[in-house]
Amino acid sequence: MFACSIFLDARSTGTSLPRRLAALQRLLRGRDGRIELLLVDDTADPRLPRLANRFGVRLLPCANEPLGGRLNAAVARSQGTVLIFPAPTLPIPTDWLAVVVDGVEHRAWDVMVLPSGSRGPATRLWQWLRRAPPADTLCVVREWFDRIGGFDPSLDTRALPELLERLRACQARVHSRFR
Repeated sequence: MFACSIFLDARSTGTSLPRRLAALQRLLRGRDGRIELLLVDDTADPRLPRLANRFGVRLLPCANEPLGGRLNAAVARSQGTVLIFPAPTLPIPTDWLAVVVDGVEHRAWDVMVLPSGSRGPATRLWQWLRRAPPADTLCVVREWFDRIGGFDPSLDTRALPELLERLRACQARVHSRFR
């Protein structure tokens, strides 16, 4: 069994997918192979199998449904103890993987939120005014993910924030890094 499963959604990531895969490949280099990288695809883009092969990613074709349903299908086919959902559009912080792996080994949290960008008061106010979902990387221990039934399969952009709300309501130990 893998320690971590990292999920990227081809539709959400869009044109930045090759850059994100390259960045993740650099972060995973030198790890002991206990981390699996999965690419969820409902686009049927013929370039994705070649891209997945180039970066050593497991491609998971799925039905054209909202993000919550796509990610639930991918989680069911993964093996990680911790499920990692990187923010789809913002840069990946360089030290987040070490933080997550360390937390997994010490069981210091059930859920970890890793903000991807500036989190000053003005940024939070702007997100609240736009009613934008937070653009954070979410890490969830599989046991908690299974316990609350995973994502709401009918939700798209709200799937991750809603999962986090339910985890907090169920008293999961939520740790926010860099705040």
